[in-house]
Amino acid sequence: MKSAKYLVLSVSVFALASCASVPITDKNLPTPEIAAEWSESQHDNAGAIGQSSDVRNGWLDDLKMDDLSRFVEEVLINNPDFKATAHRMEASGFGVKIARSSLFPAINANLATRRQRSNSLLVSNNNVSLGFDARWEADVWGRLSARTAGADADYTAVRADYAGARLSLAAQVSQAWFDTMEAQAQVDLALKTVESFERAVHIVEKRFSRGLNTGLDLRLVISNYEASRASLSRWEDQLGQQKRGLEILAGRYPSAKIISAGILPDINHDVPVGLPVNILERRPDLQSARAKLLSAGYSRQAADKDLLPSFSITASGSNSSENFSDLLRFDNVFWNLVGNITQPIFQGGRLRYAAKSEAALFEAEKQVFARTLLAAFKEVEDALSSERSLKKQVKHTAIAAENAIAAENVALDQYSRGLIKISVLLESQRQSLSQQSQLLSIKKQRINNRIALHLALGGDFTITEGFQANITNDNDPKGDITEGKKL
Repeated sequence: MKSAKYLVLSVSVFALASCASVPITDKNLPTPEIAAEWSESQHDNAGAIGQSSDVRNGWLDDLKMDDLSRFVEEVLINNPDFKATAHRMEASGFGVKIARSSLFPAINANLATRRQRSNSLLVSNNNVSLGFDARWEADVWGRLSARTAGADADYTAVRADYAGARLSLAAQVSQAWFDTMEAQAQVDLALKTVESFERAVHIVEKRFSRGLNTGLDLRLVISNYEASRASLSRWEDQLGQQKRGLEILAGRYPSAKIISAGILPDINHDVPVGLPVNILERRPDLQSARAKLLSAGYSRQAADKDLLPSFSITASGSNSSENFSDLLRFDNVFWNLVGNITQPIFQGGRLRYAAKSEAALFEAEKQVFARTLLAAFKEVEDALSSERSLKKQVKHTAIAAENAIAAENVALDQYSRGLIKISVLLESQRQSLSQQSQLLSIKKQRINNRIALHLALGGDFTITEGFQANITNDNDPKGDITEGKKL
């Protein structure tokens, strides 16, 4: 009876020892004190950014631009870098399978044939042998489980990196799309400016021919006219470069034939920024950093347990015969079963220093996680600050552009009637061009900053179901990341 109790106790102890404990929990993650700072920041942002409710997904659908949505889908299918990331994730998944295989026995079989002949006796004989060998290491201390758990954590990190690449690529494509839209709008504005200066040249030439202007006025207006044509050429070249950049993202030949024209959309709604814990749960780079920290912790556990004895069982068996048909007869089968205990004694300190090295790397990963977390909050704060500033800039620049356009029209009329000097007309034209161009640039900046804010908050560009759960909880290498569906 006592022997049975001891047996049960021993089995329980070995079972507990063979489990790899979690090296660090979420409560013990190296997170700085962010709650108070975050609350104060959101109090400052009240009325300017939005409420601290859950972060919404589907920002690409909110833009209501079907051409852009289709192009993002095309890029996610054809982008070479993104496809390479997917293949690396697939390879990491197979690595998990490789790590798990160490928990199971390794069994090999062999078949050999041999023919011998004695020249002196002129006798030949054949020999056929069939054998197998097997080896299994009992994971008594949990060393193999720790390495397997580390491989799982590495795979989780790669999945998170893939998710982050997906979100980042969608944001990059959308921002490049709006850069192209702005360049096209700037080209259109430059064309109108050339036409405006051309009208001014005609007016000055008529007045000059009648002796109402000096040659200086004519030279000044021609100078502005030619400068506007140079500006048009510069914007046309920039537009071509932007288009070729978009085509490269989609895996197309850079022919600058893509069309992304239209009016830059106005942003009329705020973004809910959520709570600090939302960012920890939603941002793929933080999930990746957390998984890499866990992997380092499991590696440290495995290195510590390398110093302990290992327990393994080896078995082998073989049979040989002159005839192949006799191999399946078990009369002459030879087999053995051996239990092994291996204790490292002296290796020049290799295992001990390896354990210290893994412990140091684990501490280093803690600091990497803390740095990644702080960088994530910096991105959020920067985007929120820019959001407030750009919102005001759009408002005031729109008013400035409206008045500059009206002033240009008045100045052109008054100059044609000889009421103002040429310098006033030229200045009004320059102001009109500058304010309109500035308005286009600031509107584009606000749109791109809004995209960066969604990315910083971990917001997905589509409505997804269980996306983050797939990153953090799915340990099946064959599992696919859910791409989600659009509204």
